[in-house]
Amino acid sequence: MHSSTTRAVTSVALLLLVSCGTAEPAPIAAQATTAPPSLSVAMDMEAAARGRAIMVIGCASCHAIDPTGNSPLPAAPPFRDVVRHRSLDELETAFATGLVTTHPAMPPYVFRASEIDDLIAYLGTLESAPASGGRGPGPRPSPQG
Repeated sequence: MHSSTTRAVTSVALLLLVSCGTAEPAPIAAQATTAPPSLSVAMDMEAAARGRAIMVIGCASCHAIDPTGNSPLPAAPPFRDVVRHRSLDELETAFATGLVTTHPAMPPYVFRASEIDDLIAYLGTLESAPASGGRGPGPRPSPQG
């Protein structure tokens, strides 16, 4: 009786092995580059958080960096308005080549590639933020006039 049980188990194991081998495995490159959606979202959120931290240090003293609120320096456009007037690709290029502005008070910034990725991730979160009263980048009218 023992040998018939062993044969049955062996037969089932062989059937399982044969049936597992019939499916085509995904190419190795696809396996390495395809992250589960939850991992990808988590990585995007971490990049956006790092991008916001960069902006807190380097930009928030003049620009509004969040989805709401006014810029501390009225002539400095909120970043939620900047992303409405310039694509993320344009901004990425500007960060990579050096920001050029007509405002003399804006210091020059040089960013590493990883910082640019993080900045773009954060700016991407602002694309759906409500506009700042229809004002785009540039000088803002004073409250009196």
